[in-house]
Amino acid sequence: MAPAAAQVPISATPAPPRTAAPAAEVAPSEHEAVSDIVVTGTRIAREGYQAPSPTTVIGAERLATSANSNIAQFVTTLPAFVGSSNSRSSLAAGAVATTGINSVNLRGLGANRTLVLFDGHRVTPAHPAGDIDVNLIPQQLITTVDIVTGGASAVYGSDAVAGVVNFIMDKKYSGLKGEVSGGVTTYGDGENYRVSLTGGTGFADGRGHILLSGERADDRGIQGNSKRKWTKDGGQNFVNPAYTPTNGQPQFLILKSVGYTNASPGGVIVSGPLRGTAFGEGGATYQQAYGDIVGDAYMRGGDWARNDARRGGSIAPEETRNSLFGRAAFDIADHVNVYAQASWNRTTTFADLVPGFLLNTNGPLIRIDNPFLPANVRAQMLANGLTTIRVGTLNGDSGRIQQRTKRTGRILEIGTTGEVNLLGTSWSWDVYAQDGQTKALLVNPRNISRANYTLAVDAVRDPVSGAIVCRSTLTNPTNGCAPWNAMGTGVNQIGGAAYDYIGTPSRQDLTVEQDVYSASISGEPFSLPAGPVSIAISAEHRRNSANSTVDAGSLINDHIISNYGRIQGQTKVSEAALETVIPIFKNQPWADSLDLNGAVRYTKYSRAGTVATWKLGVVYSPISDIKLRATRSRDIRAPNLIETFSPPVSTRGTAFDPFTNTSLAFNQTSIGNPDLKPEIATNTAAGIVLQPSFLRGFSFSADIWDIKIRDAISSITVAQTLLLCFDGTAPQLCSNIVRENGILTQVISQSINFAVQQSRGIDFEASYSIPLAAPFSGAPGTLSFHGNATIYLKQYVNTRLSVPTDNVGENGAGNPPHWRATATASYRTDPIMGSITLRAFPSGTINDTAITCTSGCPTSTTAHPTYSQNRLPGRVYADASLSYDINVGRVRATTFVNVRNILNTPPGSPRVSSNALLSGANALLYDVEGRTFRAGLRFRL
Repeated sequence: MAPAAAQVPISATPAPPRTAAPAAEVAPSEHEAVSDIVVTGTRIAREGYQAPSPTTVIGAERLATSANSNIAQFVTTLPAFVGSSNSRSSLAAGAVATTGINSVNLRGLGANRTLVLFDGHRVTPAHPAGDIDVNLIPQQLITTVDIVTGGASAVYGSDAVAGVVNFIMDKKYSGLKGEVSGGVTTYGDGENYRVSLTGGTGFADGRGHILLSGERADDRGIQGNSKRKWTKDGGQNFVNPAYTPTNGQPQFLILKSVGYTNASPGGVIVSGPLRGTAFGEGGATYQQAYGDIVGDAYMRGGDWARNDARRGGSIAPEETRNSLFGRAAFDIADHVNVYAQASWNRTTTFADLVPGFLLNTNGPLIRIDNPFLPANVRAQMLANGLTTIRVGTLNGDSGRIQQRTKRTGRILEIGTTGEVNLLGTSWSWDVYAQDGQTKALLVNPRNISRANYTLAVDAVRDPVSGAIVCRSTLTNPTNGCAPWNAMGTGVNQIGGAAYDYIGTPSRQDLTVEQDVYSASISGEPFSLPAGPVSIAISAEHRRNSANSTVDAGSLINDHIISNYGRIQGQTKVSEAALETVIPIFKNQPWADSLDLNGAVRYTKYSRAGTVATWKLGVVYSPISDIKLRATRSRDIRAPNLIETFSPPVSTRGTAFDPFTNTSLAFNQTSIGNPDLKPEIATNTAAGIVLQPSFLRGFSFSADIWDIKIRDAISSITVAQTLLLCFDGTAPQLCSNIVRENGILTQVISQSINFAVQQSRGIDFEASYSIPLAAPFSGAPGTLSFHGNATIYLKQYVNTRLSVPTDNVGENGAGNPPHWRATATASYRTDPIMGSITLRAFPSGTINDTAITCTSGCPTSTTAHPTYSQNRLPGRVYADASLSYDINVGRVRATTFVNVRNILNTPPGSPRVSSNALLSGANALLYDVEGRTFRAGLRFRL
């Protein structure tokens, strides 16, 4: 990656004036404010190209001309990001608790291992797992985004294991600017618009400054997926019903035209002599066609399309976002500035999730005296001596289970910055206090209550009135039960008493809070022959807490899906850090320069103990055209609130007890672990930066990096707890096993510091900008190129509970492909600017440990399962943008048109997610919307 470029300061340290436009970014246009030069990843202001840590800088012009609807979408297309979450990917993966959150994930190590900053300050998490919602950051005030790909815990504290993303604000913006834009997909859905307005002005002869910014964004989403051909192919991964360990067939089949075997919209009998008798419109019966390959859960062919639960699910939720930001600053003395700022954001979403499916033994049990039972089925039951039948159903009359979310985030901050003379030199300080809160309401307004459903489907005739009632009502007339017909579609009244009785809401009210008190001071106390020595000292205290309430049904797992969990707890942390930059030599005959950078931080957690982190870096220039850089650091991630404070959730289940060599039923309880310790990571990076003086405007960098995490937090199952205690691998888990008189009665499963993770790769970045008049005399405009690429060499996970895996190239999940690349070519000649961007990654596997075979297969194992097909395609997506500047008097306006995924390239197929989970595509990697158009007007005066 190219080194850092010019940006707004993240500390109060004065910076040297800009001398040249950095090659990592096109020179600022008249639309961009140029401020001081600082580099994220350090609290010491210095030229970006001196940074030892690889840093990518995205400038305002690239942000404005990208074919993306928000900053997070653009940032996460860069190759260093893998598995970043947005509303589309959360929905596709069934991660309904994070719907509406735009988070960033460097290296695929998890969003909670990427530290997100707003102007160098922390942002309040949107979720107890630590996910930061980038929506909370005022987008119109962002001038640059710095992406530091390397550990920075010694500088900024916990969570900066994979790197730092710093959104930098123009705090001194003056004037008025705004945007009105809208977009739509090529299918006519996903309609969206955005309106934003920002103003800033000075007062009191320039001693004070006020900023106000607001935005409204509305996205109609993609409710139902029938317009996209790839949603109709029925691609599915399912167990081969013919597989045996010795017959040479693969255990898993990857096929198209696959749907449920044991559930249909109106229900199907799943066992016994009447198996396959299905119920259609009005309760009419038909014989389900099973197709040529039939398993317990899925089948290929036959009535697969009728039983495809994904049809009708949302690809993208409806989403509305409102945000406000305000800041007031005032110089109370010549070198003392005080400020107060507040940000507020509210995001609401709505989506159709899954049908209320009840399969196999979870499906309704229908008794022979049920008055809804069709006469022909009752006759067959009598003929076969049956008193009950078991029905698998998608509950078509109940409709798809939906979800609504409302997240409201706010951050209040006051602070002071300034300068003071110490030791005969000028020092700068930055002191602030921050109070942040996110309140989230997650609601499934019409879930299905298992208990009420069981009572409602057990219908009989009242022996007195002859009316159809619930059997339970005969003995408990006031229980409120209303009978539900589980056999057919169109047989129940939508909004009727039974509809309301089985449909109960599940909900979670969640509050996440973060308080921060921070102070830093930096200066240059003395000089060496090669230049001044810079020092930064900082201290910080944080409190994080989470508290939630949930509905009564969730507490007893009564809902078919989305049984929300409670959480309550808080953590505190205090830190102190020291950082220095030491110039060793400069402008010597044998070399141009050598700088050393070091940092150390001491961190004390209220629960997780104490830990020290450090960082060492070097930048060496043998000549001015070449820079060699290297860093090594020790970084940490503290246990998040969910890992620490998840309340006990118990179920009754059966597992193998190796102590007695028997399988038996006992209470299985999962719970948070308050004794977790911080994860410890070692970051190593080395690279080269080339800026040849003979090729003005060109820059190239290459960096190899390695991140190794030990004591990574890993979830331990009940069965693993028993085994690890039995074989002595983890004796500390034995206390989680409870026996009474030698009989196993309970096992507690928790997360523990047990795993090892390692990620390794090579980053490349290149940029070149040239006025066309240079090679072609008289030619107008400037041609620019910018490219980023990452080769992923290793994504190693060793839980110490199973065979270690290396998941590079696994395109079916949130792991990195073998490589990712983006390249942009742009041309500007006032008043026109246009660009083309390519985003690419290669083909990969569905399961990186699987063995691909169709015959002669070895025995399938957990470590190496056998698949009939194990490839997902690579993709090259093309985006384009075109803008035109219009100046009328004092008003400067830009009209623009952007197209994302010009060729309407579909996502990879076959799809491999569960049949019930919406589109089934990996929206973390593939484009699921198709071609998207966006047009609008930006203005300033």
